[in-house]
Amino acid sequence: MREISRHVVLGLPLVVIAVIASASVSAGENCYCKNTDGKQHAVGEIACMTVGDKSYLAQCEMNLNVTSWAKLQDGCPVTERLPLRQSAWHPAPMLLR
Repeated sequence: MREISRHVVLGLPLVVIAVIASASVSAGENCYCKNTDGKQHAVGEIACMTVGDKSYLAQCEMNLNVTSWAKLQDGCPVTERLPLRQSAWHPAPMLLR
């Protein structure tokens, strides 16, 4: 009987630690941040935020069990379209008759 109670006393803390560890792993699993336009972003995602007339790059993160946006930099990366260029193989548009 004494040996059984010893195993229970020694094994119980291990079970408690395992339960706590598994709970902390899945804590941020279904958590999202909302952008100003209502779009949801998962924890870790990066998005361009526009508030008023200012834009900045931010990352969704967990802070004290609450999702929030962390500012990464001022401004957002912009992609530009290059002006249409004519192909070197066809310097002028071809007309088919």
